[in-house]
Amino acid sequence: MIIEKIIFNLLAFALFIIIFFKMIKRNDTTYLDILILQFIGIAINFIELVTTIKLPIIVKIILYILCIVIPGIIVFLEKKNIIFPELLNVAIAKFYIAKNNPDEAKRYMLSLINKYPESYFAHKILAQIYEKEGKHTNAMDEYVRAIEINTKDYNSYYKISVILQELNNNEAAINMLNDLLRKKPDYLEATMLLGDILYNEERFKEATTVYTEALKYNPENYDIYYNLGMVYTRLNDFKKAKEYYETAAQINSMLYNAKFNLGQIAMLYGDLRRSRKVFYGMFRKRRYRSRFLLLFSTNKYAKGWETKSN
Repeated sequence: MIIEKIIFNLLAFALFIIIFFKMIKRNDTTYLDILILQFIGIAINFIELVTTIKLPIIVKIILYILCIVIPGIIVFLEKKNIIFPELLNVAIAKFYIAKNNPDEAKRYMLSLINKYPESYFAHKILAQIYEKEGKHTNAMDEYVRAIEINTKDYNSYYKISVILQELNNNEAAINMLNDLLRKKPDYLEATMLLGDILYNEERFKEATTVYTEALKYNPENYDIYYNLGMVYTRLNDFKKAKEYYETAAQINSMLYNAKFNLGQIAMLYGDLRRSRKVFYGMFRKRRYRSRFLLLFSTNKYAKGWETKSN
């Protein structure tokens, strides 16, 4: 029993010295609370060692946790380049974000950056806070710092592109997304955003290239096939549009946008029997009836549909 107490004190004291020198080296008082708890634990255990006092088992368990387990975990994490003050402050910031108190979270992250300018997580969390607050310039600056620290932070590339689009700087967003997809070609969200921007800019041929490339990595994605159908429709290539809409409809028969467009293409080609089949199936679904009726009230190809298709 005495040997166990001696080993406990020696191990706890060794961890105390290691953490003390980490505090001195980093000039960071975040470690101070851990050192105080360790000192109290070592003192209590020493008192038990030199007297006849018997501590309850629950107290001994707490002492082991405070003096050995927690400091041991800290030393282990820091050997893996996970800095304890950074980890602690990030956890506190996330707590305040969960409590809908972004100002306090921001304060912790700014303080952390002041001590550790290369803290990737601090810059990333701060960027997210600024983005939610609508401070786009500040958010982009922090996302850029996060990328400089971690060049494989593809999500920050994407976030910057989203902000650029919101600021109507589509050309910069396109360049950023192209750069991102060169680094990570299977990033689906980046593909969809780039395709949408190009579509809205009426750069349809570029959009087809983007979506077609994405099929290599997402061969069963409904949205890619549907968007290709939309792009080829705008290019008046209804044959290809039909192929992509049909594939989209096969992938997900519950989504009726592709079927709706197939019906329209059938009417353009005068295939009223086919259009009748498609639209009748849609008409049976209540949520598509208003769209169905609007089409047939405005589309010249729908005139005489019922009589001609019988």
